[in-house]
Amino acid sequence: MPVLRHSHRSKHSSYSSKIKFPSDQAFKVICPAAESCCVAGSRPFLSMAKGIVALQKLREQAATLKKYHPDWSFNKIGKKIGCRHSFVSRWVRRDQACEPLHDQSRSGRPPKADAAAQEHIVMAAQLPECRTAADVAAKLQQDQHLSFSVTTVKRVLRQHGLQHLSPVARPMLTDSHKLARVKFAKAVLRRDKTSKRRWLNTDSKIFHLHKMGRPLRRWCSPGARGTVPRPKHSIAAHVYMGICYWGVTKLMFVTGTHKQVSKFVNPKSKRLYAGVGSSEYSEVLSQMFVPEDNRLFQQAGQWADKWQLQQDNAKPHKTATNMAYIAENVPGGHFLTWPACSPDMSPIENMWAWMEGKLHKEYQPKNVEELKDSLEQIRQSIPASMLHNMFDGFQARMQRVVDLDGEYINM
Repeated sequence: MPVLRHSHRSKHSSYSSKIKFPSDQAFKVICPAAESCCVAGSRPFLSMAKGIVALQKLREQAATLKKYHPDWSFNKIGKKIGCRHSFVSRWVRRDQACEPLHDQSRSGRPPKADAAAQEHIVMAAQLPECRTAADVAAKLQQDQHLSFSVTTVKRVLRQHGLQHLSPVARPMLTDSHKLARVKFAKAVLRRDKTSKRRWLNTDSKIFHLHKMGRPLRRWCSPGARGTVPRPKHSIAAHVYMGICYWGVTKLMFVTGTHKQVSKFVNPKSKRLYAGVGSSEYSEVLSQMFVPEDNRLFQQAGQWADKWQLQQDNAKPHKTATNMAYIAENVPGGHFLTWPACSPDMSPIENMWAWMEGKLHKEYQPKNVEELKDSLEQIRQSIPASMLHNMFDGFQARMQRVVDLDGEYINM
């Protein structure tokens, strides 16, 4: 059991752990006011083991007994409540002098870092060369001649809301990438605000049976850090899906799914495709995207003859055969050419993140078939309000790209 400490370090504070409480009936005989001081149905001052509150009640108990039994000595009262006579004498005399029985507030040790020093610490922590609290302390010592321990630096940074997190790795954007992103965003902003309701956002995603990301940090005692089992090769499901303002398409599992081998041969290597090739993507278009999109827009009763298809710039997607098929079978044709290295601009990336979080939080699939079933259940549970928010906020997403001159956005 942890040792309970009291802010007022008197030599009598250790007696709170040695007290033997009288029974309810016995204490009522000793002190008729016990019922008004105690909670009905509980032992008097049973919260003695709770540190400060317990000591406060002990003091009140000693003062109350002295009021109802003025002829009792301090030694006798001390024996009744299990304390020394010096403890009883001290607090009874304070009560008789109309002094408070509670501890006075303590200001504590003055902080080592004043407001100006805290500002220096926060500014130093945001420098690229300061990756740890030790780096911040060394930087302050070198530039400002301010000496702070690593613990003090961590405490100040936490008080200011800073967290020690790893940066998110993203593809490097060149100047040409940024120009293409801004050009695309401006083209979207020039269109009518309702035009986003007539295009289908498509993409593919690989879902793993086991969570393959970095394990989350947690507080633990020394020597009890624990381990997280991780397979060498996780079972995965590679799936295509499309979303629009009016709903989502069905899932189509393709090459890359566990034990699902491509049936198409690469004409150059004369071997089966290791991933999705142009021929397999043609099947995705003809068997899933086009029929599903016609169904969604026809059910919505809008844009059935004007809807557009959006896809990324993967090579299998942009072959002449597939682009000709889109031009012939998609009423509105292909959407604007999507800029390279721009997953942050696509609403479906937010949908993938939501589905993956729901998969690992609410489902525990044990094999690839259960993984597929779980993904299908998650797809069916996608709320319409989420789709509406994603597409209604697309204009603001594009405006942010323009405002940041093509840099990455956090949406």
